[in-house]
Amino acid sequence: MAGSVSERIKNLLEYHADMDQSQRQMLERALANEGEISHADYLTAWGNYRQCLIAKGYNPPTMRLINGVYIHQTKIDTSGMSEAQQDKLNRDVDGCQARYVLSVDDIYRLNVANPGLYSNPDVALVDCLRRHALVPKDYSVNQYRAESERFFDTDVSDTKTEREAYTKRREAFSFDFNTLQARTCVDTNDSSLLIDELETWKPLS
Repeated sequence: MAGSVSERIKNLLEYHADMDQSQRQMLERALANEGEISHADYLTAWGNYRQCLIAKGYNPPTMRLINGVYIHQTKIDTSGMSEAQQDKLNRDVDGCQARYVLSVDDIYRLNVANPGLYSNPDVALVDCLRRHALVPKDYSVNQYRAESERFFDTDVSDTKTEREAYTKRREAFSFDFNTLQARTCVDTNDSSLLIDELETWKPLS
């Protein structure tokens, strides 16, 4: 992504003019702190995103912390919403994210689990697993991708709930999803593998 986290922050500040001043100030504080986003600023940024959507007339979005990091996915129930309402929702979600949280979240995730600044999330995830000795040193990106393919191809017709289905699918991976550090590596780089832990958000009552 960049030569350093600080360089990445400078790039975000330069090229994302649509950021709210609150997010800009958090990034500037990180620059003065060797590229580190404080957890307090991280939580505040996500809270500002949440309030942005509430101010636009939506119900509070569901948000789930895993070992201090939010699942970067949203499960949305759009039943009863017209196509125009769904289009507006997508624009509002994207707008609130870009304005209040996206850049701070980007840097925080780099700090937590991607110090190598890998732009490919598969590479970053495998590097995280290796660095924390959660997989053998010869565990490769290709092996991870093969396991991911099995994850999606697993037959879950005998399960009754989404949680059961995801639990069964995760057996395709050769590392233990139940350790806190593994969950952190996954959440920061491919949180879709943990989306069953997120409650569904119904934007409009």
